[in-house]
Amino acid sequence: MGGGEPGAWEALARFEFGAGLLHVRSDLPNATDGSFTPWSDRYHGLVLRVPGIRRVRRFELVGAFAAGDTPGSGKDGQPSDPTRFLTLYDLKHPGVLDTPEFRALAAIDAGGTAPSPLARELNGTRLVCRERRRWPSVSIARLFPAGDKLLHLAVGGEDTAVERWLTSEAVPALLPAVGAVGVRWFDAGEGRHIVVCELQGPLWPLPPSVTTDLGPAVWSAYRQEYMRNAPGE
Repeated sequence: MGGGEPGAWEALARFEFGAGLLHVRSDLPNATDGSFTPWSDRYHGLVLRVPGIRRVRRFELVGAFAAGDTPGSGKDGQPSDPTRFLTLYDLKHPGVLDTPEFRALAAIDAGGTAPSPLARELNGTRLVCRERRRWPSVSIARLFPAGDKLLHLAVGGEDTAVERWLTSEAVPALLPAVGAVGVRWFDAGEGRHIVVCELQGPLWPLPPSVTTDLGPAVWSAYRQEYMRNAPGE
């Protein structure tokens, strides 16, 4: 379903499965690695108990690429230089984040579940996204196949321009690559977009260039460090 079709947004809002993504980018000094990973694994175990959260994945940056104009400053969620960690929460729909169960978990986290040295150093940004398209198209009731690496794009632009570039240039270049599993496009609101290409095996040298009619764009590459599906998924 293309973003340009009448009623497309309303149709997405009715999807019971697979239509949401909580996208969290964070930075942390190497000195805190010993406490971050065990805490993060425990916390994500709690997250997966929340109804409507289907999968949690954590990635670490392995390389960065830039395409298009100079990256944005990072203000208001606009594209910025890649962060060290990326965590993706697959949701049945974005409204999961407004449920009492998730709000209760968020309150616990805000109360300081992380060790104090880690809490002082950990910082990041969060985007609530809605899935717009998948390539190849699979049932919305199924979790999209996961790779062990991720090619990630943060880009600004009009929906129609992003979709035109994806369908005519980016996806035809990405999907035939060795190890490519599939591509997902998410709308993060206010002209912000996230595109992820799932990969198995090595990263190829360069991602597709971003056309000049789109806004600031930043490519980056991540290696998966953690993945768990919710019980029953």
